[in-house]
Amino acid sequence: MSLMGVKEKIKNFWKNYKKNTIWVSIGLCMGLIYMKWVLFYFGIIDLMLAIFLTVLYPLPIFFVYYGRKLKHQKIIFKIWLVGLVGFVFGGILWIFLGYVLITAPWAPLRVLILDAVLRGRILLLLLPTLCVIAGYIMYRIGKKREWRLPST
Repeated sequence: MSLMGVKEKIKNFWKNYKKNTIWVSIGLCMGLIYMKWVLFYFGIIDLMLAIFLTVLYPLPIFFVYYGRKLKHQKIIFKIWLVGLVGFVFGGILWIFLGYVLITAPWAPLRVLILDAVLRGRILLLLLPTLCVIAGYIMYRIGKKREWRLPST
């Protein structure tokens, strides 16, 4: 096969990228898994992390590829928006408010509550509270948008 034939195949592949998305994702996944095992071989990461990432990398491809073809996309989008995005925003709020209110040397609860164990418990109880609040905010945003997917 000549070099021109290979270039034409590559051009056709990228023109039909929508059809070939799964193959690009699988190739990316294989490359990432290979890199994790190379990092393990050189002693940069341990065995448990390498195995965990080997199992973890194909899951998003599976869920994204088959999630686009399901009838219940609206329900999946609700779960994704309220659950996952709410948890991420709740975690970000927890890190920020936990530092500002509890762990910083100048934090008000650090000065008021001298017991470190009680401050730690308040910090841990702040996480589920903020995740629920962030999930409710995401629910209100989704309800306002009538649960339309981002592409529509």
